Amino acid sequence: MLEKVKLHNFKSHNNTELNFDNSSLHALVGQNSSGKTSVLQALHYLSQLANSSVDIFQHERAPQFITTIGQTNMSVTASGFWKNPDRNDWKASYDWRQTVNDGWSARLSWEADKKPDSMEGEASSFMYAPEPIQQSLRNAVHLKLVATNLAKAAYSDAITPRVEFDGSGLAPTLDYLRDEAPDKFQSLQEMLKRIVPGVREVGVRRAKVMVNRQRLIEVDGKSISYEESQEIAGQEVVLDMNTGKRIPAHSISEGTMLALGLLTVLINPTQPNLVLLDDVEQGLHPKAQRELIAVFKEIIQQNNNLQIIFSTHSPYIVDELTPSQVHVLSNNNSGVTRCKRLDEHPDVEWAKQTLTTG
Repeated sequence: MLEKVKLHNFKSHNNTELNFDNSSLHALVGQNSSGKTSVLQALHYLSQLANSSVDIFQHERAPQFITTIGQTNMSVTASGFWKNPDRNDWKASYDWRQTVNDGWSARLSWEADKKPDSMEGEASSFMYAPEPIQQSLRNAVHLKLVATNLAKAAYSDAITPRVEFDGSGLAPTLDYLRDEAPDKFQSLQEMLKRIVPGVREVGVRRAKVMVNRQRLIEVDGKSISYEESQEIAGQEVVLDMNTGKRIPAHSISEGTMLALGLLTVLINPTQPNLVLLDDVEQGLHPKAQRELIAVFKEIIQQNNNLQIIFSTHSPYIVDELTPSQVHVLSNNNSGVTRCKRLDEHPDVEWAKQTLTTG
């Protein structure tokens, strides 16, 4: 469970600090390009380091592309606790510094039970950090769901399929959930009906899927790799609606598919501990947005170690939160992000008597 996050020279975050209350549900609000997605991205990188020794900047090409322009160092620090059943406090950070030859040097550091440690080098990871850090960060997911990806027929040969960052893989994940955890699948359906009352039942059926596989051929004693497209049997999502039965997912509204994708991640047997969501209100009616937050709160109550951090532009969603759950981000004239919790506003006591949170 995260309690505090500090971003130093991470994109527009020259020196940003976020302090989370104990509700486990936190909203990032602010104008476009105010740094909301950067907070989620920074935490996503931190969680990746708890999974394996990987280059967390593989999609960014190099650290300098996410370091504040003109700066030669960047760091992200998070602190929190893991409760199972006793509270174990921890702190973890990664930082990158430019070297004399214009390269970049990585350093990870951590502290648990007041015992500090660190590692140097790009291949470092939190795999060697104490268990509370790994437990808190390992099962984190970062989602920017796309309705068209959620609706696509898909195939997975994984023992436990999962919904990917962009929404790919929903159908096989639902198929697994229906067969292996029918009680959770039923809970998912009931929650989806609350958010989108027009839904009657969620189903999965077999469908043709094109997959690309790597093949090897031997030519003159040398192995050559090539890619081969193959049509195989996968799954696609279908829904019974108040307008008809067995409607394929690609004919269902964007908001319905996005809500289904979110719930599939949150109600999975391998439920994540930290969920990072971008633009959580996409495609949803204001009433559905309010119900989504109510569902989030219920899911959190069932898992003491689950935490959801999301960005939003919706006052309807913010209305369902308390001021201490809302972090307001803005840019100054120099493009530097500033962040304050809404309950830090000097007029908060007056506002709580007069205004809704949103």
